[in-house]
Amino acid sequence: MKQWSTRGSIVLLVLLMTVVVVGQATTTTSSGCYEVGELIQFKVQDTTRGWWWGNCCCECACDETQVTGWHIANSSGETTFEVLHDDDEAVAASIWQANWAQIDSSGVTVPPGEYTLYVDTSVGTLSRSLQVYDPCSYCGYCNFFWHCNWCDKTSTIITNCSCKTSLVLLKEESNCCWPLFRFQCSSSCP
Repeated sequence: MKQWSTRGSIVLLVLLMTVVVVGQATTTTSSGCYEVGELIQFKVQDTTRGWWWGNCCCECACDETQVTGWHIANSSGETTFEVLHDDDEAVAASIWQANWAQIDSSGVTVPPGEYTLYVDTSVGTLSRSLQVYDPCSYCGYCNFFWHCNWCDKTSTIITNCSCKTSLVLLKEESNCCWPLFRFQCSSSCP
């Protein structure tokens, strides 16, 4: 009986740890899931990577990344919205931040669906998947079950032994239906 009690405790502990990890993973501020009409904000962030034993052993100076433009593509790969900077208008990543109001180039609101954000920089093109959903017809399993097309995206580029440039989505955590898994729902729906 004591052996079953110990095994049961271990199983419950592992299950609890899994729930905590999944819960944290599904509530990150850059989940890529947005309600229809929600402003999508993003920036490019330069950081210096450290190695597991400390900082990089070599003297690596990171050049500041320059942003040259960005665009949104729909699930078919067609450009929906685009912002380009001339060569002499590139913006330093440290001061650049942009947003997309979920409209196409003609100013019309885009429908719910999967989109890809591409940001062109001096170190390469960064990309992130975005899912736009209607909370009144789809009570968002977006964070946990619907992972769009994450595999082919480049959200981080490592430029040398210690320099890293990342595309960061700036999204505040939203209220959730069920705190255990942090599923998103809207209180404005019947």
